[in-house]
Amino acid sequence: MPENTTSEEQTLIAAAEKLTQCDGYVVLAVDPQTGEVDAHGPFDGMTATVKADQLRRDFDRGGLEDVSIGVVRLHSQA
Repeated sequence: MPENTTSEEQTLIAAAEKLTQCDGYVVLAVDPQTGEVDAHGPFDGMTATVKADQLRRDFDRGGLEDVSIGVVRLHSQA
């Protein structure tokens, strides 16, 4: 890492490197009202990010701002 990176930047870089150590990504939508969880994927990292953003906007437009959207790593069984 460059010498001029802060410890916070180093932490973010290390976290990003760990994210690449998986078999793909899944986008989860969690509705706290109903307890329902939907999974979308698997995707590569960029596609998962775009899908999560799309879902967030769709739920917001539908008045469902309390639905949580997240991207999680997928680890396939060997």
